Amino acid sequence: MALVRKTAPQATSASEGKTSAVTAREAEAQRKKARTLAKQQQAAERIAAATGQLASGIAQASSAAEELKRASEQIATGAEEASSAAQESLAAFQQVGVSITRQMQNAELSSGKGEACKR
Repeated sequence: MALVRKTAPQATSASEGKTSAVTAREAEAQRKKARTLAKQQQAAERIAAATGQLASGIAQASSAAEELKRASEQIATGAEEASSAAQESLAAFQQVGVSITRQMQNAELSSGKGEACKR
């Protein structure tokens, strides 16, 4: 008759239980690590998208600032031209005023000579 040990199979089942528990813990740790990496990847993607949007906004702002600078330069040029035209108009009006004064003096002088001739 052969001898059969009953403790050996129980020991194997206990070690299988331990191995199974260790494997379950390792699997849970790997799942946790995978979730953490997935969250980090998602955060990195969100940061990259936000960075892209920020860069686009900065580029648009820079373009708008450049356009504003050109418009300001055009306004300044127009203002200088208007100022120059106003000065020329003022000088012309002053000349017209001087001419009117001379014409009035000449008219008074002529009027005085005309009255002197009547006497």
